[in-house]
Amino acid sequence: MIKVFIPTIIIAVVLIGSIYACYRCYHATAWWRWFGLFPLLLLYIIVYGFTIGYYQLNVREVTYESKDVPLAFDGYKIAQISDLHCGGGFCGPYRALLRQAVDKVNSLKPDMICCVGDLQTLVPQEAIDCQEELSSLKAPDGVYSIMGNHDYVSYSNFSPSEQRRQIKLTRDTQRSFGWSLLDNENRYIYRESKTADGTVKRDSILIVGEENWGLPPFPQRGNLKKALRGTPLSPDTAYRSSGAVPFTVLLSHDPNAWRHHVLPIFRPNIMLAGHTHGTQFSFLGWTPASMAYKEWGHEYYDNNGEDSRKPTGKDPETLLSVSTGFGGNLPFRFGMPREIVLITLKHKRK
Repeated sequence: MIKVFIPTIIIAVVLIGSIYACYRCYHATAWWRWFGLFPLLLLYIIVYGFTIGYYQLNVREVTYESKDVPLAFDGYKIAQISDLHCGGGFCGPYRALLRQAVDKVNSLKPDMICCVGDLQTLVPQEAIDCQEELSSLKAPDGVYSIMGNHDYVSYSNFSPSEQRRQIKLTRDTQRSFGWSLLDNENRYIYRESKTADGTVKRDSILIVGEENWGLPPFPQRGNLKKALRGTPLSPDTAYRSSGAVPFTVLLSHDPNAWRHHVLPIFRPNIMLAGHTHGTQFSFLGWTPASMAYKEWGHEYYDNNGEDSRKPTGKDPETLLSVSTGFGGNLPFRFGMPREIVLITLKHKRK
């Protein structure tokens, strides 16, 4: 019940503080009167962020074109969502937004849905309360998920034994939705295509999911060697030649893992991450997230060490897509709307 009233309390406190500050500034010298505008600006940001700003939901469309995309997966669509934080961003009167967002994902008709961590804020009960909505996420090739830093109940004061029990409940909850939870695991998805001479060819893409790996103080449970077990991928085959290894999509919650943990071991075609939320705030195009993360949102490309915000046209190339979040720790967003990322694979012909 307290969570429901947090936005109201914040708005009330800022409103009272703004009125008081404006009063004091108005009765000060003429130069200081201008400072009365800052409390009003803060009030505007707070009220807008908890109302119109949080109700916005954008679809960011990305096309990944490469000769590595198997022919049978030309036009294949992957919906990426992250950081639902069910107990924070979808509590109380904001609960209806979750149903609307789930319906929006389904309406995009993705072939696969990937939820890349932080399903809950504090405890798995928050996600359990949203079972009706979350179990409604559907795609022909399924819903795949991984664990984020919040999913280990690290921010609750549990004993070690109770923490282990809660983590198990988190995992069981995701599976109860009908999702495939990848804890340092992988799955193949198969499709058939016809060659020019009419021969039927069976193509595949590899979905790899690792547990959370982040820079301290965040958990470092990701184990790529374990996650890649049973696949042709290894440090020796990291830099692909055509047909040498499968087309790979990696799910890893924290974008810091890309440079510090993933690329030194192997190069997936696509990595999907979240975690930053874009700090749920942007003002005049600037977000505090850019101070803490080199890759905080949108798309990034790496071509064997050559970084770019746009594809260079060279193969092979790794795409990092960082979602700024499907929900939030609080039902607040200013200049940083909630988002769904829709990635379309395109087979690049010579």
